Amino acid sequence: MEKNKTGKPAFAAGRYFKYAIGEIILVVLGILIALSINNWNENRKELFNETKILKTLHAEFKQNRSTLDSTLTLLSSAENALSFVLKKINPKPNINLSPRKLDSVLLQTINNPYWKRSEYTLRNLENSGKLSSLSNEVLKTKLYEWSLVSTAISDKDSDATIGFNYLLKYYKENGSLRNLDSFGTLISEGRTSLSYNHLKFFSDVVFENAINDFLVYIRQRIRNYKTAMIIIDEIITITETNQ
Repeated sequence: MEKNKTGKPAFAAGRYFKYAIGEIILVVLGILIALSINNWNENRKELFNETKILKTLHAEFKQNRSTLDSTLTLLSSAENALSFVLKKINPKPNINLSPRKLDSVLLQTINNPYWKRSEYTLRNLENSGKLSSLSNEVLKTKLYEWSLVSTAISDKDSDATIGFNYLLKYYKENGSLRNLDSFGTLISEGRTSLSYNHLKFFSDVVFENAINDFLVYIRQRIRNYKTAMIIIDEIITITETNQ
């Protein structure tokens, strides 16, 4: 009896201990499962948010590509006009163009379009710190390259304005700006009745320098824009593939 009295409490204590261990294990398993579910939900949210970011970037860069394509077309027209004029500069210029046709060519030399691109999504990513959290390392590299090219484009666009203003000033001081503007929509009053001679430009070294300077800027901008086009196409492909 004494043995039974001492054995039952020990047996009961052992059972309670096992129950306690079992409950602890269940609690731990519950916590681990809850953490796994929470991590799964967080990963799902991050994947969803990144997919949204990729879609937004894809749409923005497709729009940028469209506007860049249009700007490159205009810049190419300006380049062709500047190149034509520069080749015609001579002590005794031989230009078989009517005054009106010549004016239309000269007007093209002061065509200075700017690429109006959108960087709203990228700036938001940078400011919010979400850019570094993107899972695609290749995309992050391309977006960094884009930032560098975009900065170079802005700098060269600013430089080109100097060349543009210099050439425009030459036309204002030495020719008929009204005749050039008559090809647009803002001057509907017709061409000037005053005496002018735009052929004299082609034997003037100051004019040659102005044309040459602006042509350099235009070609530098075209080169930068074409580099941007390559990066844009790569970003469009990456964001489309990973959506």
